[in-house]
Amino acid sequence: MKDNVRRLAYLILAGLAVICIYLALIPFYIKHVASSGTAPADPRIAVRENQIKRGDIVDRQGTVLARSVPVEGGYAREYPLGSAAAHIVGYNSNKYGTAGIEKSMANILLGLEGGNELNNLRNRILGHPGIGNDVTLTIDAELQQYVTGLLAGKKGAVVVLNPATGEVLAMASYPNYEPSQVADYMNHPDSPMLNRAVQGAYPPGSVFKIVTAAALLTNLPELAGDTINCTGQLEISGFTLHDNAVHGSVDFKKAFAQSCNVAFARYGLALGTQQFTREAQAFGIGKEFEFPLPIYSGNITQADKMDGPNLASSAIGQGEILISPLQAALLAAAVANDGVIMKPYLVSGYTDVNKVPSHKQPEQWLKAMDPVVANALSEFMIDVVKQGTGKAAALPDITVAGKTGSAENPHGRSHAWFVGFAPAEEPRVAVAVLLENAGSGGAVAAPLAREVIRHALD
Repeated sequence: MKDNVRRLAYLILAGLAVICIYLALIPFYIKHVASSGTAPADPRIAVRENQIKRGDIVDRQGTVLARSVPVEGGYAREYPLGSAAAHIVGYNSNKYGTAGIEKSMANILLGLEGGNELNNLRNRILGHPGIGNDVTLTIDAELQQYVTGLLAGKKGAVVVLNPATGEVLAMASYPNYEPSQVADYMNHPDSPMLNRAVQGAYPPGSVFKIVTAAALLTNLPELAGDTINCTGQLEISGFTLHDNAVHGSVDFKKAFAQSCNVAFARYGLALGTQQFTREAQAFGIGKEFEFPLPIYSGNITQADKMDGPNLASSAIGQGEILISPLQAALLAAAVANDGVIMKPYLVSGYTDVNKVPSHKQPEQWLKAMDPVVANALSEFMIDVVKQGTGKAAALPDITVAGKTGSAENPHGRSHAWFVGFAPAEEPRVAVAVLLENAGSGGAVAAPLAREVIRHALD
């Protein structure tokens, strides 16, 4: 009799062990496969993930950007802002996997990390739905919707940062997509699934003169007092670099305000490849950093492979230099923050099922230049908006500092750029505006940036 009881006990324990192992494999699969962004090979696994109530994704004010709603057999995701925040929030699809914050923060949202693991293990054993953690983003939903509206009908991106902390306040890319209807956009010719704000690779044009100017003031400050005669073009080893105008005699400040290509090409040649590329790297060009979305880290020709024409072109933001709008915003943020670039971040923290919050602290990333150089560039950028190519970005009661760019590209009209910050005396926002094939940065990107800054500071 005792042997039978003992055998029965062993069978029960063995059965419980099998069940526990089976249940334990569910979060392992979700953590390492389902959250990888690939579509589940076994639809039963997708069903089990759908039975976990993913946490909400909310903005800095608590506005819901993504939430789980009950459906037959579990939960489905709902996106109240629709396409306005799609490139940030992403999507969660049984067929197409995950993207955006839904992907990078999946383990937190599913409760597999973040202090909710034991509760969810107990829920699985008892047959109750698992509960995830809420994730809080740095963006402002209202500002996000506004800048998305400004981009409607165009191709491009807008990035708004807090230069003192690195918080991303808004990040819009257009065309965009509806996260609940991913299948309709996968093969669209306008690439609406591409997050142009962080994945787009564009020649920066004259906004890159911020980097060249910083390099000159740091390494060859004596040249800033010289004047250069701009005839509208410059010959370099058989290569002709063209300007958009004949500027005549210009000093450093006027060359920056009027965006003189001839002067800045000469500055680049005077610096040489080593000093120029070192400054570009100090601004983060080509450097990767941790971010919850896939990013393009930029490109610049290696110093030992850069000849004279390439150096001159690179000094005015052409040649082989490519950056993303996020990186362009960091150029302005560096000037605004006394030469220090804070690491950009999009996730400010999360809150577990017991309402216990976890917060991210701002973190310094790079020192692009000394404060004295940043202060000088700030004055130059104020002058650009007051009486230079960026007049259309001016606001009546707020001092705006900025730099325009019209970047040539082989696929049509120039890309229009504007980067800047405001209020110039005590910067609260740094912005970048990029409009593909739109022409002049001063005529097209600057007025859009003006409205972004106005709204961000309201």
